[in-house]
Order: sequence, then C-alpha cells, then structure tokens
Amino acid sequence: MKKILYFFIIMFVAGTSITNLMAQQRLAVLPFKNLDGNLDYNEWCYNIQDSLSKSMRNSDPEEKRFHIVPIDSVELVLAEFNLDPDNPQYFTDLWKAVKKLNVSKVVSGEFNIQGQTIIINAKIYDTKLKLPLPNNQAKDVFRKVSNTYDAIPEITAALIEGF
Repeated sequence: MKKILYFFIIMFVAGTSITNLMAQQRLAVLPFKNLDGNLDYNEWCYNIQDSLSKSMRNSDPEEKRFHIVPIDSVELVLAEFNLDPDNPQYFTDLWKAVKKLNVSKVVSGEFNIQGQTIIINAKIYDTKLKLPLPNNQAKDVFRKVSNTYDAIPEITAALIEGF
C-alpha cells in the first residue's frame, strides 16, 4: 500500500512540475524606442528596458508563468545584428534577433517627451505573428519626466496579466 501511495505522490509532484514547465514562456524585454528624437534621452531606451525587466522578474520570482532572458544576453544578440533602437530599420530588423533569442514573446515599446511629461507605451508581441497582443498593453502611461520610473509598476501590472 505504501508503494502505491509513494507512486501517486511522485506522479503528482512530477505532473505538477511538468505542468509548470509547460505553462512557462520565454520572454525577452527589448530596449524602448525614443520617439522624442532628442539624443540626450537615448540612455532611457535601455534604462526603461532594464527597470521593466527587473520589475517583471520580481513579479514572478519563481518563474512559474515566464522566464525572462537576461538583459546581457539580449544585448549580445542585438549587438550581433548591429541593432540600435534609434535606427529607423530597428523594428523590422529586430525579428532576426528575436528568432535567435528563442522566445515566444517579447516586450517592447516607445516613449515620447512633451514638455515636462513623458508618455510611455509598452506591448507584448507574439513572436510568431510579429504583432502586439491586443490585450495587456500599457498605453499612454503619463508621468512627469522627473518621475519616469514611477510608471514601471503600472506598466508591469498591465503586461503580466497576459501570462
């Protein structure tokens, strides 16, 4: 009787682990595009990417729903293809890099500065369709420029509902 009980316990634990692995998706957070045109804000492309990646990772620390590809791995692949978010061809050439990252979804977006206000948009893209998912987008998130990174929790909350 104990052998049968142990068997079912092992199968339950193994089944749960397999289910969790199957539900988990690989995700890459990409640099954001600077729509402002002011080169002084280009570092924000990467700072927003990094902050959002950390925030999303913190929202699922056990990686039950998704695994985020480390930023340094993303940067290596982008560098390999010589991709820069300020280049007009960035978005079309990006899919070669995304394919190499072997992810099912990517998060990216853009920001624009109007006066003392920053407007941020972030989307989850399906890599097969190369299109943003219609739900779980963070659209028109407004903040004062001095409080830009206060928008990250709001963006994270909107995006992670898609997993």
